[in-house]
Amino acid sequence: MGSEIAAIIPAAGFSSRMGKLKALLPFGETTLLGHIINLFRSCSINDIVVVTGHRAAEIEQIALESGARTVFNAEFGRGMFSSIQSGIRVLHPDTRAFFLLPVDIPLIRKGTIRLLVDAFNTCLPAVLYPVFQGRRGHPPLITSSLISQILNNAGENGLRELLDKVDRQSITSVREIEVPDANILFDMDTMDDYKIGMERYAKRDIPTMDECRILLHAIYAMPPHRVAHSLRVAEIAAAICAGIAERRDEAPDKEICRVAGLLHDIAKGHAQHEEEGGRWLRNLGFDRIADIVAAHREAELPEGGRITEKEIVYIADKLVSGSELVSVEKRFLQKLALFGGDPEACSAINRRLLQARKVVKAIEIETGCSMDSLISECRGAE
Repeated sequence: MGSEIAAIIPAAGFSSRMGKLKALLPFGETTLLGHIINLFRSCSINDIVVVTGHRAAEIEQIALESGARTVFNAEFGRGMFSSIQSGIRVLHPDTRAFFLLPVDIPLIRKGTIRLLVDAFNTCLPAVLYPVFQGRRGHPPLITSSLISQILNNAGENGLRELLDKVDRQSITSVREIEVPDANILFDMDTMDDYKIGMERYAKRDIPTMDECRILLHAIYAMPPHRVAHSLRVAEIAAAICAGIAERRDEAPDKEICRVAGLLHDIAKGHAQHEEEGGRWLRNLGFDRIADIVAAHREAELPEGGRITEKEIVYIADKLVSGSELVSVEKRFLQKLALFGGDPEACSAINRRLLQARKVVKAIEIETGCSMDSLISECRGAE
């Protein structure tokens, strides 16, 4: 992507409401600023401009160490718009568009950046906004055709007034892209926000159920019968996880089981759909779920190994045919009937049946319950 698409990160303010300088707050293995720079670099956006002001030397050090360049806004006391103008003035001449992401909105996923770049290259709007549940969020992707207007704007009402004007001028100049990322609407102004942000950071690679709905209905448009199957698998996976949690202190994560169950067939219809689905989810930033989805076709449980989310989602899928609960034996007999004339395929199916039985037995040993009793409430809902 080179310098064709850039990123501007305003980080010049006083952080008066936070009480501590936002850009330098610890975040994961780095700082808020370092995390945002790493986000853009992970999406091959290498021209990243950090605008400094208050405590500029400290901000500059973090920015340079993280691979960005800086520009000092001598008028940072006037507000963010002056910082935006300062960042724009040092963009390379061949920049086609730039992201604008303040330092206090750090939880954007790499999938959001990639979806915006792909959409921009397709439709070439003046401004492109990510949208979650009907609300526009950060970061907008702004074309360089607006640079002169931004620089010539007196700034009384900031960038928003100018972008609103662009919005009114033409219905084709502004586009919205729905993204599976609630964090486009989350900023951190106070220490309470920061604490919530740290909790969200710990689960950044697990989509919420609302984000899953966007994945299934807007991004990949899974047909209704597959959604029904996936909902059932998610329900079964959560029930099995709950059963294990009753007997084990460090149980598998019920939320992960439910989400991975819901998304396990997201690439159904594509060759090697489990691996393809994992690749899609990894590109969007959902790495923990991607690993489970990529492995849901087969599960080799080591001798004496403990059940994890991966085996739970794997076996939940084997217990559902369409949206109907079935036994493992019935599910594999259906497969054998389909491939009865293919000895090689039948051999592979029988091998996977043995794997599935081994996982069922391990779950029953861990829980002290039969599989039927573990999912009895799910059967009652049929």
